[in-house]
Amino acid sequence: MNAYFRTFVLLATSLLFIATDVSAQCRNIAKKQCFPALMPYTQNGQFNSAKLAPGESAEIQMTFYAGQDYRLMVCSEAVLGNVNFKVFDAEKNELFSSKKAAAKQWDFNVASTQALSVQVEIPPSDSPNKIIPEGCVSILVGFKKL
Repeated sequence: MNAYFRTFVLLATSLLFIATDVSAQCRNIAKKQCFPALMPYTQNGQFNSAKLAPGESAEIQMTFYAGQDYRLMVCSEAVLGNVNFKVFDAEKNELFSSKKAAAKQWDFNVASTQALSVQVEIPPSDSPNKIIPEGCVSILVGFKKL
């Protein structure tokens, strides 16, 4: 093996371990802070999380099934401040804004199965420090058992 290839393999392996550690850290935070707030809904088994910094945003598409009652919530580490989220339909019509509703979760039902986009926004930092903190942000979905 040449030195370039060994360096590439070492770097790729390191990134895999870092990503696994971040996922585990975010999962632990979500279990402590968020899972209890899903009650009486049952967590759907999907876990979507990322490490984000102030001023960043992320978007994910999720499928919701007809006739099902859902609770959608975003939770984050306190270091990120007041994280907001919006939900859009396929035509980019805003269905929900946590900022406008002054809510950390959205309880809803869809008439037909559809993919919705969930957009998470981290407010910019107003800290005078040059240090920009990163923190875990998790999107959780719960459903009511029929």
